[in-house]
Amino acid sequence: MQKRLLTRSLAAAGTLCALTLATAVPAFAAEPSTVEQDVDALYQNVVDLYGSIPASALKGIDPLIDSPVDHIGKKQANAAQGPIPGCTEGALLQYADKAASELTPVEGKAFDALSALGQLYAEGVASDKTPQVFGTDGQYTQRASATIGKLRGFWDIESWNIQLVAWKGTDLGSQDKMAQTYGVGFDPARAKEAAALTSKVLYELPALQGGRNPLLTLNAFSAPANDIGGKRVALGDGILDVTKSLGFDDVSVEAVLGHEYGHQLDFAHNNFPGNESGEMGPDAYGGYFVAHAKGEVFDARAQQEVTYLNASIGDCFHSHGTPDQRKAAGAWGEQQATSQGNPNKIVPSATMVTKFQKEYPKLVPSDDQAQLAAAHS
Repeated sequence: MQKRLLTRSLAAAGTLCALTLATAVPAFAAEPSTVEQDVDALYQNVVDLYGSIPASALKGIDPLIDSPVDHIGKKQANAAQGPIPGCTEGALLQYADKAASELTPVEGKAFDALSALGQLYAEGVASDKTPQVFGTDGQYTQRASATIGKLRGFWDIESWNIQLVAWKGTDLGSQDKMAQTYGVGFDPARAKEAAALTSKVLYELPALQGGRNPLLTLNAFSAPANDIGGKRVALGDGILDVTKSLGFDDVSVEAVLGHEYGHQLDFAHNNFPGNESGEMGPDAYGGYFVAHAKGEVFDARAQQEVTYLNASIGDCFHSHGTPDQRKAAGAWGEQQATSQGNPNKIVPSATMVTKFQKEYPKLVPSDDQAQLAAAHS
């Protein structure tokens, strides 16, 4: 827990991440290995790449979870806050923390760079004009395609230009895809060289599993129209792998996409709250969708499973909401669907956003609200 807090504090201060510090070589140490040199060069490439992109082009991304492996270009906004007394992080975050703690400093630095690079590919280069494959072996492709189709027809926002793209660690091994990614900020010659080094590192370190280690893509995100790649939802293979291992496989795709599409509702209505309702709201909108007669029509058992999945991604750092808060937000959304007089009526998205903003204070204890205001000031 202390390590997690340290990395966030350093990132928030604009310094290099703690993993970088951990890899510093004392003057009396042996010369770094070829692998270490490769990782250092990769890391610097990604630092330079993010440094070449205007911050405004990457504004608005808020990942599903705050990864325990910090990455270049991502500042943890609430690093100095928490942990919240008496709070226990959700099961998925505990899983991620444990996996991250087992990395060596060199592996951690590689994960830091590669997770940032992979996100940039999904955020600004990948396109749903080419076939998208969801899941490490494509096992979730049909479900993901069906779910995004339902979401586009369910909510009353402009949806034709909201792309759904796969965030795959194995894309890091494609020199063509990585050259396109580096090409966002580098000249063609350097982009090609950097892409070759990325592929080399991916296969030099066994812990990376050739891009299949779930830590590389243990997330999902939603991007607004002014982001580098425009409106999109990205679904990571890692988040699907880990939710499966935690027992949420039968609702994972629908719950995660319902949440991420919920951010598009907030974007469409210029709702950018500076508190946990920014994440809890999409939990609620997703809950409404999965329980609704014209949505996923999940039964009571599946609805409950979705709320427990929401809880599994709750944190204790005044960031995205605690497990109890996220569970309550999803349950509130589900209850809106199951209790309405006409089960086929779909509440307008603007109305749903307003209703949840009024409900939000009831889901956060009053003694927490002063802390939340301080955390986001």
